[in-house]
This record gives sequence, C-alpha cells and structure tokens, in this order.
Amino acid sequence: MNVLLVRVDDRFIHGQILEAWIPFLKVQSVIVANDNLANDDFQKTIMSMAIPERIKLRIIEVDKAVTLKNDMELDSMRTLVIVSSIKDAYRLSTMGFDFSHLNIGNNKGTQEAKQISYSVWVNQEDLEMLGELMRQGVEITLQSVPRERTIDMKSIIDMVSA
Repeated sequence: MNVLLVRVDDRFIHGQILEAWIPFLKVQSVIVANDNLANDDFQKTIMSMAIPERIKLRIIEVDKAVTLKNDMELDSMRTLVIVSSIKDAYRLSTMGFDFSHLNIGNNKGTQEAKQISYSVWVNQEDLEMLGELMRQGVEITLQSVPRERTIDMKSIIDMVSA
C-alpha cells in the first residue's frame, strides 16, 4: 500500500474528499480508520455509497489498520487514509502504521483548545502528539483542500504552544 496522505477530518468522506483530494492525489483506495464508524453498519453503507466504484474502500478500527499492510488488494495502490482526530493519527503511528505526511483538515475544538486555522482547533495533548510526530519525521500541514495554501505545522507550533 502506498500511503500518500493521512488526513484528520471527522467528517470522513464528504465533498472535499470526493471532489478535491481524491482527484488531486489520484487515489486508488481510501481507508477510514475509526472505531465507531467501523462498528456502525448503517454509516459504513452510506460512506461506501459515496465513494466511486473504481476506488477501493476499507473502513476499519484504528487498532486494526496496521493489518492492511497485508491486504493484497491494496498492494501498491495510491491510498488516502482518513482519521477523525489527531489522537487517532498518533495511534496509527505508534502501532507501526507508516506514513510521512499528515494533513489536518478539520479538528473540532474543546473548551481548552486554541483555533489555529478556520477549521482546526488543538489542545495541549494534540500539540504534544503533533510535536512527537514531527520529531519522527512526519510532515504536518493544515489545509482544507489542495487549492488552498498549506500551513506547515513547524512554522506555527511554537506560537500555538505559547
């Protein structure tokens, strides 16, 4: 499997994914790694109906995502991975799911979170996990759609952490 991008977006499969990211990345497969969605047959059916038939879709629990390394059908396919939170992206990494680029497109805010872009809010725990991912060599950007200017997390993390 050729993981082009891991994207944080709790909306999973929606217009920006279908109309912008899939064509831009020339994706052949999409993996949605989310514990709740993986156990919700109704929502999985809705998601699968939205994806074009030519795109292979896997909806799996976060802890089981690393097993997709052995999925022969996904072997060498251009793959987009979608998770709902920075925490889930970090979980993927700690379990040995290799990726080099993390895109944060949509991350919900909480009481203690700071807004760092139009649709991205981070708390201290998020910042610590992002810092660790960057130390591991993961390139982290904020960007809703490919045509927007990217924001490199390295360039703003110190301002946000202060």
